[in-house]
Amino acid sequence: MRAIRYLLMGVTVLASVASSNAQDTVRIAVSVRNVVLMPYYFAKDKGYFEKEGLRAEIIQIRSNLQVAGVASGELDFMSGVGTAIDAMRKGAPLKVLAVLYRAPLFSLVSGRAIQSPKDLEGKKVGVSRVGSESHNAAVWMLSKNGVDVRKITFIQTGSTIVSMIGLQQQSLDASVLSPPFTGEMVVQGFKVLAKTSDVVESPFNGMATSQERLRNRPQAIRRSLKALLESYRRIRQDRASSIDYIRNSFKVSERIAENSYNEIRDVMLDDMIMPEDRLKKALEGPYARSENEKSVSIAEAVDYSILRSLR
Repeated sequence: MRAIRYLLMGVTVLASVASSNAQDTVRIAVSVRNVVLMPYYFAKDKGYFEKEGLRAEIIQIRSNLQVAGVASGELDFMSGVGTAIDAMRKGAPLKVLAVLYRAPLFSLVSGRAIQSPKDLEGKKVGVSRVGSESHNAAVWMLSKNGVDVRKITFIQTGSTIVSMIGLQQQSLDASVLSPPFTGEMVVQGFKVLAKTSDVVESPFNGMATSQERLRNRPQAIRRSLKALLESYRRIRQDRASSIDYIRNSFKVSERIAENSYNEIRDVMLDDMIMPEDRLKKALEGPYARSENEKSVSIAEAVDYSILRSLR
């Protein structure tokens, strides 16, 4: 009987450990593995999540599916801040906790035959998905350069890599790309027609979660934000090691790594906090709601309280 009692105690302990390990796993959804989303990968590879007692799983998934995953509880965080805000206007119970960049890091890239954005009227432009942040960025860049976007055929490619390949194979006249893909194409002789950061300011990438997660896993959320913040600060402050990480992790040349770092560093915010006045302007401008969507206030969309407590 004593042996059976010890065996049952052992099973109970193992079950408790397994439950604890599962509780300490955080699942973060990103749309693609690129330099723009480097803070998440850097935090994982450098052990910042582990330091906080977390096992981070970074999952590549389309931005519209990120919303469903976070809302259902299958994912803890999503990186697409713009997508999260759009979803809130449709009633999704989400909250933005951190913002990585003051502007989207997209570029409109074309072959030599296209001399200006205006030349793209009547042509095909590759975006990851119609309605995605890359599509929104394309509309902003084209519109600001006097292009009638109704004359553009947007091709959904499913990913930035496919958009790049389509441009290389000339099945697309231009594509919306992000680092390091932009730098790779420039080296190959392709042309940057416009950059989103030159035409608009709006929150781009960060950490969004569900309101239920905020209530049920506050400590895991706090530790996740702490790990990401440490990664973010290191990237901002240590240019040399960050460039080295980009070069090795993304398998690009020193030149492309430097250009990619310069692009992201130029739009990084102080401690992942975009000031509320600039957020308000973005919500009323680039992320203005359509007629069938509800309005979302800054207080409803964003909660910096946990992040501020870590500063």
